[in-house]
Amino acid sequence: MKKRETLRLFSDLSFLIVSFYVAAEVSGHGVGRLDGGTILFLLISWYFSTKATSLYDDLKTVRFVHEFLLLIPNILIQSAVLIITLFILNEHYFGRTFVGLYTVLLIGILAFKKFLSRKLIYTFSKGTNSIKNVLIVGTNEVGMSFYETLKGTPHYGYQVVGFLDQTKPLHLNGMYKGDYKEIERILSNSGVDEVIVALDEANSAQLSNIIRITDKYAVKTRIIPDYLKFNTSRFSVEMFGKYPLITVRTEPLEYFHWRLLKRALDFTLSFIVTVLILSWLLPIIALLIRLDSKGSVFFFQPRLGYNNKVFKCFKFRTMYVDIDNSSFKATGKRDNRVTKIGAFLRKTNLDEVPQVLNVLFGDMSLVGPRPQAIPFYEEYKSFIENLNLRHNVKPGVTGWAQVNGLRGDAIDPIENKKRIMKRFECDLWYIENWSFWLDIKIMFLTVWVFLKGDENAY
Repeated sequence: MKKRETLRLFSDLSFLIVSFYVAAEVSGHGVGRLDGGTILFLLISWYFSTKATSLYDDLKTVRFVHEFLLLIPNILIQSAVLIITLFILNEHYFGRTFVGLYTVLLIGILAFKKFLSRKLIYTFSKGTNSIKNVLIVGTNEVGMSFYETLKGTPHYGYQVVGFLDQTKPLHLNGMYKGDYKEIERILSNSGVDEVIVALDEANSAQLSNIIRITDKYAVKTRIIPDYLKFNTSRFSVEMFGKYPLITVRTEPLEYFHWRLLKRALDFTLSFIVTVLILSWLLPIIALLIRLDSKGSVFFFQPRLGYNNKVFKCFKFRTMYVDIDNSSFKATGKRDNRVTKIGAFLRKTNLDEVPQVLNVLFGDMSLVGPRPQAIPFYEEYKSFIENLNLRHNVKPGVTGWAQVNGLRGDAIDPIENKKRIMKRFECDLWYIENWSFWLDIKIMFLTVWVFLKGDENAY
């Protein structure tokens, strides 16, 4: 977390504690034994909720009304957490008055604090730096998007005086100042304070020439790297000593606190399912499998998991044991290797139920990219170069691709390859956009798909 974000977080946590004590005193009940645990619980919930809603993104590029609207759900979560805590502790003397005061104080204090912080920052910026003139080199999507950002945030203190590019775009309406060779003439005559370089494929010689000229006229240069060529929208920049490091692909589950939250959800739900459902469902399905065909009840298949580590994936056996399975191939419709009860289990996804135990043991998650059989992995990586990105998180019992109708394979090889690519894109999107609420959404969608049936399940 950046220093500015950390400072804003801790200042809000301080106001949260103050609001708690003020509300307790004004309501006439005092704090009592709630002094420790409840406040700590509220602080932890504030940290997680604000991270989930991105409350502490750069305030200069976010309008106050948007930040205020982000503030409301976080405060409502605080109210809900406080109500639940009071109910669990059976603190009847802390009633609606206390919760109401706490909520109103938080809204008033934090909203005023954020408004005042913005005013002070903007006033200070205007008073010390005034308006800076910016020249943008590049009229591509990145350059124009940055231009729109500056136009939408005039309080940032920048105004664009023009663009340079090799060709003259029609949409600039007089803002085009010439090609790259004109940069020295413009800097020597127009009072440009900063140059923003937003080129798609700036070669080193071209970029060096731009920086040489801006240094000559003591004009600050900022470079926006061309990231649109990469299959991701998640980037981060951090300093390592004196070196700026750009992380091309950032993922929420890189952070320990999110992995801990996801693991807590996985363990809790898988334990509940094991006790309340598997305890009676497993024996019933096991009996049906044994009555239908000879062989073991379970099938343990090596699959690739987190960080490319191999684990044993638990499944109910759905195929005959006396059929030659020496050549690995995907299961198709009306596959003669599948038993009668096996066809039912596959159609209803009940063959995957034992994977809840994989979740309980920590090899899998309830939600994530489906674990790949090793032969499939060897086949897919021949045409998906960055396939290993799927293994940056634990594989799941269900996933974003599965609830979007991408389960199973197509008969036509070309269509099947496209289907596999779409599954990979869904998996990558899930990894980059993971949130606690996305996991909950996928679980509900999985139940819906189960109830309505999946034509690709066989």
